[in-house]
Amino acid sequence: MIKNKIDQPNSTKKLQIPQISLIELFRKTASSHKEKNALYFKGKFKTYEALEEEINRFSNSLQNLGVKKGDRIAVLLPNCPQFYTIFFAAQSIGAIFTSFNPMYSSREIAQRLKDSEAKIFVTLNIFLDKIKPIEHEIPAKHIVVTSVARELPASKKYIYKLITARKNISLDKSIDYEKLIQDGENRACDIKINPKTDVAILQYTGGTTGEPKGAMLTHRNLISQATVLQYWKNSLEKLPEGQFHVAGVLPYSHIFGLTSSFLWPISEGATTYLVPDPRKLEEIMILIEKQKIHFLYCVPIFFKKFASHPLCQKYNLSSLHLCVSGGESLPNDTVQLFEEKTNCLLIEGYGLTEASPVSHINPPNKSGRKIGSIGIPIPNTIAKIMDTKTNKEITTVDTPGELWIKGPGIMKGYWNNPKATKEALEEDWLRTGDIAMKTSTGYYSIIDRIKDIIIVSGYNVWPNEVEEILSSHPNILEAAVIPHETELGVKIKAILVSKPGLHVPTLEEIRAFCKESLAPYKIPFLIEYREELPRSMVGKVLRSKLRAEPIPAV
Repeated sequence: MIKNKIDQPNSTKKLQIPQISLIELFRKTASSHKEKNALYFKGKFKTYEALEEEINRFSNSLQNLGVKKGDRIAVLLPNCPQFYTIFFAAQSIGAIFTSFNPMYSSREIAQRLKDSEAKIFVTLNIFLDKIKPIEHEIPAKHIVVTSVARELPASKKYIYKLITARKNISLDKSIDYEKLIQDGENRACDIKINPKTDVAILQYTGGTTGEPKGAMLTHRNLISQATVLQYWKNSLEKLPEGQFHVAGVLPYSHIFGLTSSFLWPISEGATTYLVPDPRKLEEIMILIEKQKIHFLYCVPIFFKKFASHPLCQKYNLSSLHLCVSGGESLPNDTVQLFEEKTNCLLIEGYGLTEASPVSHINPPNKSGRKIGSIGIPIPNTIAKIMDTKTNKEITTVDTPGELWIKGPGIMKGYWNNPKATKEALEEDWLRTGDIAMKTSTGYYSIIDRIKDIIIVSGYNVWPNEVEEILSSHPNILEAAVIPHETELGVKIKAILVSKPGLHVPTLEEIRAFCKESLAPYKIPFLIEYREELPRSMVGKVLRSKLRAEPIPAV
């Protein structure tokens, strides 16, 4: 552990963004870290040299299948070594990579494959039950099938094959991934790429409330993110000695996971420890203790469940240097609980798919971070607060308005969707759709999504504010707030998850608790208890699903 002289990160600093492609980023690291471990998966390490060979072989096989620059390559994979091989193979031949959430239904997979017009589709054999029903309606010329077994140590491989043997589904036009690796030549492909204009990935967003939109992110968009994270880590109070160890917990099919736990570690020459299922908390604790993990990025609910786990303090988590939360607002009590249980700094950042994703983050030290804030804009990125009615900039501090951002991470636009692109981008500014405030010290805080505002008796109610108060109740684990139509107009409905083994508060008790902190019109009119709240693949509460449910009038 190296003590570091703390210089707080400067949001106005102009960082030089390397004019390189993503495959050049990888090859630069691989050339200087050949024999070092790039990946760890279920007990097995893979070196940068071995990974580069697989990338070379797969990229040449893709070319042999007719894949050209600009063609789309789609994957349906968890966090596994094949994700790396396919991602960088696609970049090496100038193809556009897109990945789908393994939790998607057959319909959702087909929808995105059709929209992206993917030429190659790669998935695991255990997901073929989702692919078989749509095999003949998807546009992919080739479906490549791989298995987790190929990446497992010999001791685990046999058991895995026994467990999955009964799930034997075949497709009419599938190709074996292993054959493509074996048949491909171990030779680097050399396709000319313009980092500023060439699209590297299609990252789908917005699929929970309507038709999915593919954000076109260029090589420069993503290189800029890795560059900022390299700079940001220098403000840590202590830097790890030797090679960094990063936990790959966030799904790589989500942009937050792809940049923070996939690309950034590659840019640092780190070893990434892949976690295909982030719900297995004790396995992650064991991984941290045994492999001395330094960095972990995830979402608020993960950190809350991690710190609340009864075995959390059984394991030695002292190797952790920094944990970063994103995806939705990080509650103050989650920060306090996590830091108390792990003795590791937990900071909050902010971003969205269209920004590649990070635009704001807290300094990675206790003297600089501010709990309850998303931090300050990252270098090369500027932000402003806009009046949603007049579309003019708000220059007074602590005044809510829509957050607009501008910088090298902003997407090129939406794939085949000029109308949505025009609505999101205005003279290179990205309209985030989030209501935020800026303080006199230059820190920003997110109030809520514009679309989630609830108007009660003419007053604006921000769900985040009410949910934070509800979640602070000693007997409430989680809370979500939505509008509820009554004969008296719109009221607040709270959907709650109570803590196991404790008294379940009544409506009267909840209202009395909220009365201490909220104005009367913000207090829930109705409550409903559930075992869990609907969440996205990275743990964000899906208020849209709750709002879409039929609500009987009272």
